[in-house]
Amino acid sequence: MRAGVATRARIALAVLALTLAAPLAVPTPLRAQAPAGSEPVAPPPGGFVPLERSYALGVGVAALGWDDDAPYDDLMLASLALERTVMRGVRGRAGVGYGETTVLLDDPADTRILSLDLQVLLVADFGPFRAAGVAPYGLGGIGSLVVNPVGEGDRELPTRSQTQLTWGGGVLARLGSRWQARVEAVRARVELADPENSENGDTTRVQTLRWEGRIDWVF
Repeated sequence: MRAGVATRARIALAVLALTLAAPLAVPTPLRAQAPAGSEPVAPPPGGFVPLERSYALGVGVAALGWDDDAPYDDLMLASLALERTVMRGVRGRAGVGYGETTVLLDDPADTRILSLDLQVLLVADFGPFRAAGVAPYGLGGIGSLVVNPVGEGDRELPTRSQTQLTWGGGVLARLGSRWQARVEAVRARVELADPENSENGDTTRVQTLRWEGRIDWVF
C-alpha cells in the first residue's frame, strides 16, 4: 500500500510538470490576450502581440530541519522551480531540491536528499499588495522525498522514496517586469522508511521545516 502511494505521488509529479510545460509551445489566441470585457486589438506592425507573462523559473537556497525523531542531520538544499499563473491569485508549481546530509546510524553514512514537489499557491495579488509590488501567499501540495545513503566498501544501504505532504506560506516582491524575489517557510509531513533495512516496511511519521529564499525570472 505504501509503495502504491509513493508511485501515485511520482506519477502526479510528472503529470503536473507536463501540464506546466506543455502550454509553452502553444501560441495564445488573440482574444485570450485582451483584457476581460474588451475587444481584441489588431496586431502592431510586424504581427507581434505582447503576451502576459505567466511563467516563472526560479533558483533558490533552502535550510531544511528535521524533527528529533528523524535519523538525519539538518542540511542545505539547492532548488529549482517552475511556476505557472493559472488565473489571478492562483498558481501551480513543480519544484526539485537537492542536498547532502548524514544518516545517523551506529555507523553513519553520507546521504543524498532529493525533494520533489507539486504545489498550488493562493496569492494575494490584489489591492494594496499589487500596488506595492508585494504579494503574500499560502501553499499546499504533495511530493516525494528520496533519500540515497552512500555505503562504503561492501556496505549497501537502500534508496527510499517517501511521500510528503507540504503546506506553508511566503512573500514575493516584484523587481521590475522580469524578476521577482521571495522568501517562504514550508512544513512537510513525511512517512520515513527504515534507512538501513530494506525489508522493514514500517514507517515513522516526522515533520520537516524548510526556510527558503529564491530569485525568479518571469517570462
